[in-house]
Amino acid sequence: MKKIMLISILVFFQSTIFSQEKVNILSNIIDKQSKLPLEGATILIKETGEFALSNSKGVFEFKNLKNGKLTLIISYVGYDDLFKEVTVSDKVITKLTFELSVSNEIGNELVVSASKRPEKITKSPALILVVQQKDLEQSASFNIVEQISKLQGIEFTRTGVNGMSLNARGFNTAFNAKILSITDGRNSMFAGSSGLPSGIMNTVIKEDVDRLEVVLGPNSALYGPNAHNGIVHTITKDPRKWQGTDIVIGAGNQSVFSARFRHASKINNKWAFKITGEHTTGRDFEFYDSVYAGGNIYGPTVAIPERNPNFQFLHKRAEAHVYYNFNSTSDLIISTGGSINNLLGVNGIGRNQLKDYTFSFLQIKYNSPRFFIQANETWTNLGNSFSLTNYTKDYWNRTNSIIINPIHPLYNSVGRLPSDSAEIFASRLGNTFKEESKRYNVEIQYNYPFQKVGLNLITSVTYQKDLPQTFGTILIDANKKIEITQIGAAIQIEKTLPDLFKLVVATRLDNHSLFNNMFSPKLGLQKEFNSGTFRLTWGKAFATPIIQFQSGSTFGFIFGNGNGVSYIPNGANITNSSLIQKTTALNPEQISTFELGYKGAISKKLFLDFNSYYSNSINFLSPLITVGGRALSVGDISISTPLLMPGTVSNNILNGASFNTFFNYGKVKSYGIEIGLNYLLTSNINFILKYNFFDSDISNNDIKNDANKDGYVSLEERSLNAPKNKLTSTFSFQNLMKGKMYINVSMRFVEKFDMYSGNQIATEAGIGKRGIVYGGINSLNNQTRYYAKNFDWGNLGGFTTFDFNTGYKINNNYSISLGVSNLFNTTQREFVGSPSIGRLISLEIKSHLSKLK
Repeated sequence: MKKIMLISILVFFQSTIFSQEKVNILSNIIDKQSKLPLEGATILIKETGEFALSNSKGVFEFKNLKNGKLTLIISYVGYDDLFKEVTVSDKVITKLTFELSVSNEIGNELVVSASKRPEKITKSPALILVVQQKDLEQSASFNIVEQISKLQGIEFTRTGVNGMSLNARGFNTAFNAKILSITDGRNSMFAGSSGLPSGIMNTVIKEDVDRLEVVLGPNSALYGPNAHNGIVHTITKDPRKWQGTDIVIGAGNQSVFSARFRHASKINNKWAFKITGEHTTGRDFEFYDSVYAGGNIYGPTVAIPERNPNFQFLHKRAEAHVYYNFNSTSDLIISTGGSINNLLGVNGIGRNQLKDYTFSFLQIKYNSPRFFIQANETWTNLGNSFSLTNYTKDYWNRTNSIIINPIHPLYNSVGRLPSDSAEIFASRLGNTFKEESKRYNVEIQYNYPFQKVGLNLITSVTYQKDLPQTFGTILIDANKKIEITQIGAAIQIEKTLPDLFKLVVATRLDNHSLFNNMFSPKLGLQKEFNSGTFRLTWGKAFATPIIQFQSGSTFGFIFGNGNGVSYIPNGANITNSSLIQKTTALNPEQISTFELGYKGAISKKLFLDFNSYYSNSINFLSPLITVGGRALSVGDISISTPLLMPGTVSNNILNGASFNTFFNYGKVKSYGIEIGLNYLLTSNINFILKYNFFDSDISNNDIKNDANKDGYVSLEERSLNAPKNKLTSTFSFQNLMKGKMYINVSMRFVEKFDMYSGNQIATEAGIGKRGIVYGGINSLNNQTRYYAKNFDWGNLGGFTTFDFNTGYKINNNYSISLGVSNLFNTTQREFVGSPSIGRLISLEIKSHLSKLK
């Protein structure tokens, strides 16, 4: 203590000799228990908004303050805030030592994703939710995403034992890119055609996750296009802080086996490293979706089950990271990783058999108190993946064709084949995907605190280049290379005002090589209290259509609408070129959102996180919508692959043709409430309640919601594709049996809802039969227009499930955990084209060996 005070006095004398400024307060901040200095603590003057940051010795100072009484608020992440009233005088230098106590209360969590800098979660200028390391450790599942299901505002959907996806604020589809996936500051969306979150195919293992931060609402101002509904940021463990070796063996029903390891070591004061790996296998629930085949020369139209789906899944992933310290505050990190994956995945017409699907990255990152610089490359390779739906359909058609004579002029293209030849035909390129895509990202960020005026500045510039390559199997890129470039610049200013008000102003300008300039501003006003923070924010964000939305040519049925799709409408004379129509090309969606929220303690035992929002979208990007007609070209590139639904021609009049594409609605309004309650019943028992409400005027039978412009607003055009109400609750029993045991019991309610995603359909009214969507009257022939869909297995949701997790710490090195999902084996269908999720049981044994001294 004497040494710290001596340093403080020396700092004071230096400042008086070399500056004319008058020091009024010179003090230091220490940990109450260890008496060690706390670097980076914030000291705020309540009455003026001026603030200071403690240095590496815990020392801070204020200069040239007006005489009188002031209130200092000292805060540090993980510690209780301290309020101290002081008297300022020109004649006396106030010298104080502030001792902060470690906090056990919710609300002191450190987050970085809302402002791109560390801050307490209660002081974040956005709705931000956190899955803590403890939450992951108390789960016996290998799947990281599973824990997010217990957060409010997130629409978690499970498509199988390992298949999971996330959505926020409605309008879910099989191609959902409305949530930006980030890992350690790096864009971890798939490169190439889909641009979707990597999810279960990410390269991170559960034991290397420090926390998951979920930011809801428009965040384009800091993160660029496609951060318009939310961000999921996976933050991994620093090997200098978490050293040692972790080995985990897990097993469960559905033949699940998972082996994972993590080793981290600090070699010396300069160098550290970590390596991780995982091998997980299992068998998904058996579910055979219906495929419609036959018709015309292939015999009668029939509904058949998928042919030979492989229900086995496999995930292999590994990462390696090297850390180098330039000094105590600056470091360089080089990271690489990859995953290989086999599983079943849902698409817009059915399911894909994903086989040897690889996802990998290389990242170089520099951190310092003022700069964050990173460059990374991301690769996606689809391996031997194929469309299970098209494979099944083509095999059936070629083994049931009525053309059996080899000399028939159409025999080579549509004639009947023996089984082995039909197998080769059904597995041809086109049904089998080929993709070798990459993406480059560069980011430079600078921040600086102007303490005297109570202002924080954050600026950044970003660069992204997408280089998709699908060889014509997914995109219309067989003969034309696709390149997309995005350049952006952002600035955010946080101004602390008197009486604990804070103003947040951010803006961003992006230039997209296809969509030109996009301007994304954000405003926020916060008011801090002793126990929490009110916030009022407004933000505007852009969502650029993913590459498949722009340039897709998949399955002969799904086409990109970046430059319009030319087609012959049903009921038209195919010889009359003047009847050819073209869809209106896509524009980026613009979403403007107001949010009002509060996060903080209501009492010593009750913590509240409340958020309400109202959004107005212009050029709302639709899910896949059906168009009645025969597609001819995507933009100016003719479609050369066989069409899935080409229709029939009688007397030169086309009928029964259809394809799917994406559209802009005019305007769509949506609104909702997201509530989280955490009540501490006793020191060991915690009750957690999460509730979410969502609605939108897209469900109105209003002609503005006629996305495909066929003159009729169909049910698929006005579907929320999400439940209006969701609720989860958890009783958490901690530190049982002298701190060695925990028990968590959770309940999850999802209200029933209908969903339309391309040809996939799930409705209450259509259960048990082929899906048909009524599309009004065709003005060309005055006939009723119907759009045929896949088999309808019934509405989604409408269930209440219970989960159970428990664990026991054998000693400091070994622990065991047990998890049961869907404890009572309730019927649980959450996504189109997916099985009902039954009871899942997981058991894990964990070993942690600390680094030897």
